[in-house]
Formats: sequence, C-alpha cells, structure tokens
Amino acid sequence: MNKSFISFEKEIRRLLPPIVKDTVLHGRWINTLSYLENCGARKIASCEHPTLVREEMLKHAAEEFRHAFYLKKQLPRIDQHYEDYRLSSLLGGWSACHYLNTLDLHTSRYLKILGMGLSEIKQLAYLLVTYAIELRAGELYPIYQSILREQRSKIQVQSVLLEEKEHLKEMEDELRRVTSAPIYVEKICAFEAHLFKRWLHSLFRI
Repeated sequence: MNKSFISFEKEIRRLLPPIVKDTVLHGRWINTLSYLENCGARKIASCEHPTLVREEMLKHAAEEFRHAFYLKKQLPRIDQHYEDYRLSSLLGGWSACHYLNTLDLHTSRYLKILGMGLSEIKQLAYLLVTYAIELRAGELYPIYQSILREQRSKIQVQSVLLEEKEHLKEMEDELRRVTSAPIYVEKICAFEAHLFKRWLHSLFRI
C-alpha cells in the first residue's frame, strides 16, 4: 500500500535544520507536533463506539495523547514554554491547525459518496486517516531525529518514532481486511499529500 505515498523528504531535510537551530522556531515546531498528536488522539476517541471499544484503539489513543504530552515536556529543555495550542504558538498557521480535521472531513465525504453508512464511514475513516498520517509520521520523525542528532540537540523523539512505526503496522494489518482498500488508500494519501505540501509551503515562508 506504500505505493500510494508521496514523499517530501527533500523539502523536509531542507526545512528542518534552520528551524532546529532557531530556539523560538524550534519551540513552536515542537508545540505544533504536540498539537497534531493531540488532534490524532481526539480523532481516535471520537470514532469509538460507546461500549464496543477494542483494546487496540484504546492503546492507540493513549499513545497519541502520551506523544502530545511528551513533546510538551520537551519544550523546557530548550527554554521554551507554550501554555496551549493557540494559533500564534503553532508553525504554519491555519495549514497546521486544520491539517488533520480537513483530512478527516474529506475522507468522510469521500466514503459517503460511495454510499456507505455512518457507522462504516466512522470506522473506515479512522483507518484511512490514521494510515495516511502514520505514513507521514514515518517519514517526518526519522528525518527530524537525525537532524536533532546532527545538531546535538537536547530534544529527542526516538520513542515517538518507534510507537508511530507500530501504529502504522497495525493500520496496514487492519486495511488488508478491507475490500477495495488500495483504491481508498490512494485517494486519501493523495489528499493528505496536498494538505502536507500546503503546510510545508507555509513553513518555507517563515
């Protein structure tokens, strides 16, 4: 299914070194990653059935919330602090703020057009959106970690990276059971790439 993924490795490698070198920008970058992890956790929680909640989904939501908290706790290591996720504390403005919500909304609309019911849309949107953002995390976090090492930063994201890798595998396993999954994945990954590219371009203008 990874054939659907559109890489932005070159752009990320060009973008991140000056951000990591600048303490204020780096702080906002970390806060933005924390915001996105928190958004992901909230999306997972919103897809849960009131009673029929699988252990895997609980684990995934808990880990995403923990990533958001872990990243927040990294900020004092570079003498930065952000009380919340207000727009001025995020890198990329509205492109970052609406990245996940827009992807989720687009996915749900796409599945609705295919004639699926609400319950099926909720479950499949969870799988597709999570898969797309875990693919992106699988590209972003290793590059970020390598730049942190190169610059001898006090910040580390290795633990987040490893858990995101595990999440991706779980989503791949789930999607293998879904009829026509490769078609859905291609559509959603293409739209995720469009949103991510828009966010990257906003960061290059900083």
